Order: sequence, then structure tokens, then C-alpha cells
Amino acid sequence: MKTNAKRSIRTSVFWGIVLIGAAVLLILNGIGVELGYGLSVWRILLGAVCLAWLVDTIVELRFTEIPFPLAFMFIVFEPTIAHALGREDNKLIPFWTVLLAALLMTIGLTALLPDRPGRKQLSKAVSTTLYFDDADLADAKINDNLGKVVAYITNTEAYEGGGRIAVYDNLGAVVLHIPSSWKVILKASSNLGKVTVPEQDDAACDKTITVDVTDNLGAVTVVFD
Repeated sequence: MKTNAKRSIRTSVFWGIVLIGAAVLLILNGIGVELGYGLSVWRILLGAVCLAWLVDTIVELRFTEIPFPLAFMFIVFEPTIAHALGREDNKLIPFWTVLLAALLMTIGLTALLPDRPGRKQLSKAVSTTLYFDDADLADAKINDNLGKVVAYITNTEAYEGGGRIAVYDNLGAVVLHIPSSWKVILKASSNLGKVTVPEQDDAACDKTITVDVTDNLGAVTVVFD
């Protein structure tokens, strides 16, 4: 699919730049060049990853996911920020307070912002059962906040492969039932959550489907039928 191809190219370009930058930073650190207070090579690399995560959420118009990359960027650079503000202990806010604030902001933004086209379900503290037809799988989406969603796929015989299901889970539980003859290509971003996909025998799979998961303190499980 064209959208996935463009995203793959963008991801490859970014990681190429990050790896080259990492090599330069390692050399500078090795010869004793000061990068700034508290700015070790590894903090800068982690910050670059968080920045890429932030840019990706903006480019993909997933604005409800912005709080978490910002939260992790703050955690990574907290000693530098605290030092700049004159804090002797180089600490500003407890780790868990930052993550809890990011989670609450994510849930709040999800409640306030309108649904994007193609979003199949917005579940808030309720149990919901969804049914996707093969035609839905070109770009199906599930969004779960504090609830439980169980999703099934119907008309599986007509499915030609190459589809995608995006799952956005905030402190909820999502169970996705998929035919055992379909190969699941998992792309997961988990923030203190759990994503479970059973092992598969590739030789027994004749079609593919991409499951793209963003999980914040929740649980996403794939079940093969």
C-alpha cells in the first residue's frame, strides 16, 4: 500500500540520519568534547528517538499521542533542564508523575478531538464487540480508552491480503481475533503496556495483515482462530 510504503521510506531515512549522527557523537565523546551539562551521548540519542516519535505522530495526524513522546523527552533531559533552572538536585518531577500526566492528557485529548476518518470505534470505559468486513481492512482502526474491545473479522474468504489494523489503546484491553492462516506483521509502540501475539508457522500462512499498535499502559492481545 502507498501509505505504508511512504512511511517505510520516511522511517528508513530518519534512522539513517540518527545512526550517522550517533557515530559522530560517539567520536566527539571519545575525544573529550563537552556536549553540555548532563548531555551524554546516550541521552542525546534517546532524545533523538523521542523527537522522531513526536514528529511521526504529528505527520500521521495522531495528535492524541503527542503527550507521551513529550513526557519521555522531558525525562531524558530532566537533569539538564533542572540544572538550567538552578535546581541543585537536578530533579524536577517524579518519574511516575510525568507518565501519569501524559496518560491523563492522552485520554483527555482523545475525548476532546473529533474522530479521524476511518476510525471504527472509540471505546470509553465500556466493553464493546466489533466486526470488521474484509473491505474494512484497507485501513481499519480501533481506539480504546479505559474499556475493553473484542474485534472479529468477517467475510475472510474475500480478503486478498496486505491490509492494516491500527490499534490505539490507553489503559484498556483489546483482543483481536485473526484467522490462523494470516501472517501478522506486528508494529508496536508500547509505553508500559503489553502486546501479545502468539508464534506462527510462516509456511502455513497464505495472506498477511499488519497490526500497528500504540499501547499506553494497556493490553493488546492477538488471538488466532
